Amino acid sequence: MDEKDLNENEEKLTDVNNDSVDSGLEEKDGVKYETSDNWEFDAKAPTLDENLVMENQDYSISFDKVSEPKPTQALDNQNDNKIVINKEPLKFIPLAIFLAAVIAVVATFGVRYYTVPNGKEGKYMNPASVVATVDGQKISIGMYDYYYASIVSYYEQYASYGYYSLDTTKDYSKQYTTDDDGNKISWQKFFETEALKEVEQITTYYSKALEEGVTLTNAQKKTIDKQISTLKDSASQNDVSLDQYIKANFGTYCSEDTIRLMLEQYYLSANYKGKFKCETKVTDNDVDKYYNDHKNDYKKIEFYYIASPYDATDENSKNESIKTAEKIMAKMKDKKSVIALVPEVYSSYIDSQVKSSMEQDSTLTEKKAREEAIKSYESNVVTTVSGSDSPFDDKMNTWLFSDDTKVGSKKYYIDESAGYIYIVLKTSKASVEEDETYTVRHILVAPESGNNSSSSTSEKTEYTDEQWAAAKKKADSILAKFNKTDKSEYEFAKLAEQYSTDSASTSSGSNDSFGGLYESVTLGQMVPDFEKWSIDDSRKYGDTGIVKSDYGYHIMFFINDCPEYQSKIIAQIKSDRLSTMIDKAEVKVHENAIKKAVDKEKAAKEAAAESATASSSNSAQGTTSASSGNN
Repeated sequence: MDEKDLNENEEKLTDVNNDSVDSGLEEKDGVKYETSDNWEFDAKAPTLDENLVMENQDYSISFDKVSEPKPTQALDNQNDNKIVINKEPLKFIPLAIFLAAVIAVVATFGVRYYTVPNGKEGKYMNPASVVATVDGQKISIGMYDYYYASIVSYYEQYASYGYYSLDTTKDYSKQYTTDDDGNKISWQKFFETEALKEVEQITTYYSKALEEGVTLTNAQKKTIDKQISTLKDSASQNDVSLDQYIKANFGTYCSEDTIRLMLEQYYLSANYKGKFKCETKVTDNDVDKYYNDHKNDYKKIEFYYIASPYDATDENSKNESIKTAEKIMAKMKDKKSVIALVPEVYSSYIDSQVKSSMEQDSTLTEKKAREEAIKSYESNVVTTVSGSDSPFDDKMNTWLFSDDTKVGSKKYYIDESAGYIYIVLKTSKASVEEDETYTVRHILVAPESGNNSSSSTSEKTEYTDEQWAAAKKKADSILAKFNKTDKSEYEFAKLAEQYSTDSASTSSGSNDSFGGLYESVTLGQMVPDFEKWSIDDSRKYGDTGIVKSDYGYHIMFFINDCPEYQSKIIAQIKSDRLSTMIDKAEVKVHENAIKKAVDKEKAAKEAAAESATASSSNSAQGTTSASSGNN
């Protein structure tokens, strides 16, 4: 996509009769909800040359729990003089003329223009396609469709692994989980809310990126084209059109334009967040204050645990699950006793792993496969966590990290959404995360070996002397280019995005990274020369250099070397400041449009299930007929 196309995407579609829309909105927790059942008809017809800026995770972004919208009263008149002046001319317009004007609008654009989403983006998107606005930026039903379908797919996948108590064959509106505040909520509502969270986050950062002139890199543009090309290939392999393939995988109202725009938004958002983190400075006072307010978050603790299934079908099932957990807890005396429980408690999982291992490796004996499976589960009963990444709620964390809770104490924690009771044995006291860590950025210049695939710091390749020499020359030229800039962290990060072959530390990878960043790196994690340069006592912020490793030449940019808890706090403060932007965003949600999207997806899922059942039935009948014929 060229600069002209991007500029076109930045044009804004005239708001749909903003005065009438705002009077029909209820504001709750900073989010405005459309309460009119026929909101589509309250719009002023936009001209065809008007445009809309659309916008895609960390995920990872939070909406408060949404309650059902209630009708709001009209705004009180606040200025009598203005009312007299504005209302006077309207007294002389007959109702028939007003209705004729409305009919003319509908006749010009068609009823479907206001009632049926057209699946378009930008200036071609009709009013019925708008599901929400974030700081004035309109979100299409296709974009919401994409995030909704992606989130549902994510949870369905992990539910199949046993991580969530979710029956994918049943209605999600009749199955329940808990939200971040511990409130009971249907899975359906949970999916809708999570989709809105993602849309809000991406739109907010995307808008900031446009405001500050952040652009896509050439590499990102190529990646977007490649992704679209891959979709086309997949559609072709399945003998369907690209449009059909996208609708089947990403939502009924999704289109190629939606996917392309989503990718552009994702990368521009990543670039903006990267720029923000580069330019945001955190002082020692900021770190000290944050630590004093969140001490437990930066302490680490070891504990042993057993995960016992939790059946929340009814009260009797819950009570039985708790009784089973209490029996297990009674047997947990020390570390050895917990390990000894593994073969018994995880017997079904071990049996399943043994079967799978033997199917994958025909030379493996059952005895050996069982030994390996048991060993694997035994290694998983011990873990070390910090307060900030503990899987438990505040009450359980307080018990676990408190000095008043003695080593050897036991307690169970019910995670209903995961479908497990975690029975915990405390095996150490909490201690501050004092381990040395360092944070750097780097640009990896790997010698070219004829293989164009991106490298990472976990892969090794043999290179010739000529290839090494060429890589060194390129690394020198990139560093020289950096030295001609203002030598800021952001300038270095942009060069990393453009030149680094380490996809794990840039936006081209899947780690939500940007600009060659390696943050809070513990000793021994990276190759020796990389680490040696990074922890040199003489290092100060902004230092640069070139280091050679088996992977190539690393152009280094030093950020800090400090205890782990300080490094984590610096990252958290920056993340919190980013989140503040989302908290301040003005969000308006059209519930009717969201309902259309959700209903469409439910109908498509039911149709697919019925089709699969019918196909299975026909196949079974065909087999039976064939058997009868053979007899």
